[in-house]
Amino acid sequence: MPERIIIEFPEDSKNNEKSDRLEIDIYNDITDEISVAPVEPKVNHEENNRKNILDSKVNSFYKGSANLNGFFKSDLKFPEGIDKSFRRKHHLEIKDNFLNSVLENNKYFILSSTSGNVYFVDRFDFSVKNKIFIEENVFEKTGLVIENKIFVNSVKNIFEFKEENTNENEIYYDAIYSSERDYFIWSNLNRYKNLILFLEYNPESKKALLKIIDTANHFSITEFEFISNEFLSDSICIGEGMAYVLNDDKILICDLMTMDFREIKVDTPGFSTSHFLFQNYKLYFAKDLQELFYVSSSSKESAYKYSGIKLNYINSLCGYGENLFVGTIDGWKCYKNNGLLVYSFDDEYENKVECCNENLVVIVKKNKFVIHNLNRFQEAESRTVSSTGRAESDDIVSVIISFNNLIVLTKDGIIELYADDNLNIHI
Repeated sequence: MPERIIIEFPEDSKNNEKSDRLEIDIYNDITDEISVAPVEPKVNHEENNRKNILDSKVNSFYKGSANLNGFFKSDLKFPEGIDKSFRRKHHLEIKDNFLNSVLENNKYFILSSTSGNVYFVDRFDFSVKNKIFIEENVFEKTGLVIENKIFVNSVKNIFEFKEENTNENEIYYDAIYSSERDYFIWSNLNRYKNLILFLEYNPESKKALLKIIDTANHFSITEFEFISNEFLSDSICIGEGMAYVLNDDKILICDLMTMDFREIKVDTPGFSTSHFLFQNYKLYFAKDLQELFYVSSSSKESAYKYSGIKLNYINSLCGYGENLFVGTIDGWKCYKNNGLLVYSFDDEYENKVECCNENLVVIVKKNKFVIHNLNRFQEAESRTVSSTGRAESDDIVSVIISFNNLIVLTKDGIIELYADDNLNIHI
């Protein structure tokens, strides 16, 4: 039986007329009248994402990969439509000094400071889970992560960090390598298969060493000695089984399969910066900060070629596939590998290309970063990173793409995480 609601409107006292009357029938058993679809159980996407990350074997490099191309494999996209944008999901201030890049594994973002501290920031709640101080060590360069195993290098030592399988998740470390007296670890770490590569340098004798540690063979060491008088790159670029080092007026090449060592001489003046990357079987490098050259990995010739790319001042390189992104003193450019200009962004400020994936490229301008949409170049979002309670902040030293997030680190220890799921409300 239906129930009935009766609504009567008040009488009009002036006209003394009867009020109108509205009757509504309400059915008790609604399902008799309406077909109701079954309720689907809610999917906890955040929990699923957490599990997928924890189950992952993460590799982490300086500049994103062994190729030094700043490319991160990720599905992160530029938000579509005016209703969506990037949002700052986490903000953390660590009072310390950082000159290197953020590393990551499946549980932590790893930061190492010039004060001898190594921080382990929980990637899910963004809290500092561990802080390890290693006396008499200064961390200036970037280590690497091999399938979640963490290697961090100071100017004198390389440490491996491990986590105890306890409820406290205590982290301990071992020194797997220590440099000889008067030698310093000069470069960021890089990796080829089970090999860890780095450069050592003695400023007094001018002797340099390309060192190769075999992690699968009791950390045995292979080394190549050479002289470096004026300039030695702070990184080793690896591509197609070849390791490349920029040294004075030479490109040093080590075949990591045969351990053959050779060099390619470049015209004077020699190198003055470490802007180089490997892409499409070619090592691209900025010899004089104005022109981009390349060496083909498929050629045994002692020669290099001009890419057709010439700019006022090259300060950074990044890329993937057929695309090369070049940062300059007054903006940034996108080229194809054949030197064809695809897009040019002019700016009154210096732009550094920091990282990219297939959908976006991140540009850094001091304490500001700009995310450009690679599907529509004109589309971009910018964010300024600053300390709480103070307007100014130090420069950004690192931006990485981690799964579907952006991680930003400044020199004075502000670290932030950004997601692309912000919902804009327009009033």
